[in-house]
Amino acid sequence: MTKIANKPKLKLREMISDIKQTFRCDVSIGQCRREKKAKELIEGKFTEHYARIWDYSCELLRSNPGSTCKVSVINNPDGKSYFHGFCICFKALSSGWKSDCRKVIGLDGCFFKGEVKGELLTTIGRDANNQVHQIAWVVVDVENKPNWTWFLELIHDDLMLDGGRGLVIISYIHKGLWEAVKGILPHVDHSQCARHIYANFKKAYTGLEFKRLFWASAMSCVEGDFKKHMGEIKKLSPGVYEYFISKQPRTWCRAYFTSGFACEAV
Repeated sequence: MTKIANKPKLKLREMISDIKQTFRCDVSIGQCRREKKAKELIEGKFTEHYARIWDYSCELLRSNPGSTCKVSVINNPDGKSYFHGFCICFKALSSGWKSDCRKVIGLDGCFFKGEVKGELLTTIGRDANNQVHQIAWVVVDVENKPNWTWFLELIHDDLMLDGGRGLVIISYIHKGLWEAVKGILPHVDHSQCARHIYANFKKAYTGLEFKRLFWASAMSCVEGDFKKHMGEIKKLSPGVYEYFISKQPRTWCRAYFTSGFACEAV
């Protein structure tokens, strides 16, 4: 029933047809109608879930003193408030990053693909063993400069980032994100995520040798090794070489990273 249950707007007769095709059995319209009502009673309506988001926020703050939990709404002319964003940064996570982690932060986002749409923006750190350390996350309607700015402002205050001094940020290329970082963290050392660069590269080029040489270039610790690997790429394909050079290697090759920020993550 999982496939059918994941279609909340499925009409009753369509449900009957799907059940017959999937389970080889006949059901009545009344049975399907009762199933939809039962599912609604068990899981509740999304409007009811969102209406209790302030209760959820208050409970998180009560059980995690010192944490940050922000709810953002949009007030429409019709007099109703609509959900806009929800940010969480637990005190234990922010304190752990400040005391035990490298001064490196990764920024990323992903889409919700269920019935409720939106995006999840996250920040992660790296501990002494180069393991991932979750810092904070936010649920927003869309990824853009205002939402990234709102999120980074909260992170800046929670982690006491001092405008980004002594900090490295690794992220993918997104105009809104990069503009928000420039505004909130003007002194940060901003690096590109090598995985995203290669993922975009694969859309136009293929080949295991290109993959090997790209990652060898990205992980090079000295400029000489980087130039050597890029030279091999140039021999194979001048076009691929120009592509990688256009992506500003100083922002994704370890050889050019600021000294003092030892971290294997690229």
